[in-house]
Amino acid sequence: MNILLIDDHPLFLEGLRHVLLQLDNNILTQTCGSCEEALRLDDDDFDLIMLDINLPGMSGLEGLQQIRHKIPAAPLVVMSASEDRAKVLQAIESGAKGYIPKSSSPEIILTAIRLVLSGGVYLPMAVLEMMNSSQAKVSNDEGQVLTPRQIDVLKLIAEGHSNKAIGNRLSMAENTVRVHVSAILRFLNVANRTEAGVAASRRGLLSEMEL
Repeated sequence: MNILLIDDHPLFLEGLRHVLLQLDNNILTQTCGSCEEALRLDDDDFDLIMLDINLPGMSGLEGLQQIRHKIPAAPLVVMSASEDRAKVLQAIESGAKGYIPKSSSPEIILTAIRLVLSGGVYLPMAVLEMMNSSQAKVSNDEGQVLTPRQIDVLKLIAEGHSNKAIGNRLSMAENTVRVHVSAILRFLNVANRTEAGVAASRRGLLSEMEL
């Protein structure tokens, strides 16, 4: 497994490498100290990208989006000292598949990475608790939960809006809308947008979202 680590704290990187070896003894890591350095890499054959969004130079979310565009096949996980709910959700909306606070224990880091590598999305427990207390909890039979932004997108899908229209309504890039739509289709286990609206209505999800 080949992992790209983008962070400018040598001590943190050293500790993270030791944690990652618990996933697989054959893990290879490549490090970059900034988003700009990562974007200059010729190699894009990575199985996972781990990014600190509080780096000097290019802003965190811009860097995240550009790296996702350069290496779209590898899931990207944000690691940050900040646990601000707004930053967490912005990172996920920008294409990150997980957000791991740097204060997390090795066990939590490994759990989060395994979830992301299996196709899931990891959010810090504190953020999930805030979401559950302030948002309608929309879950499927597997216990997966839609993010607040995905709930907003699903509402507009059910109303028949196009990706472009949804992007305009929610001030999101059309590519970001597509990412959310794909996640919603997987969540509902349906093949297209029409089926998504029907499935959400049949399951009573739209009423749970307080339309």
